[in-house]
Amino acid sequence: MSQVLAAPCWNHRGCSIQLLSGEARGVSYRVWHHSGTPMGQVGSLEEARQLIDEQILLIRQRLASAA
Repeated sequence: MSQVLAAPCWNHRGCSIQLLSGEARGVSYRVWHHSGTPMGQVGSLEEARQLIDEQILLIRQRLASAA
């Protein structure tokens, strides 16, 4: 029986960063807020942290206004 391993995932400021593909197809990461709101796709962990740092306040404001 083969075991399927989950893709590596990191957290930064309440958001998740998940590795989508490895070296063979180029590295990319999916970023989303813990509420499930997608934030985008980037090519490095540094870009993911930058995206979160730039967008987190706006996402939080949108969620608060929708509540």
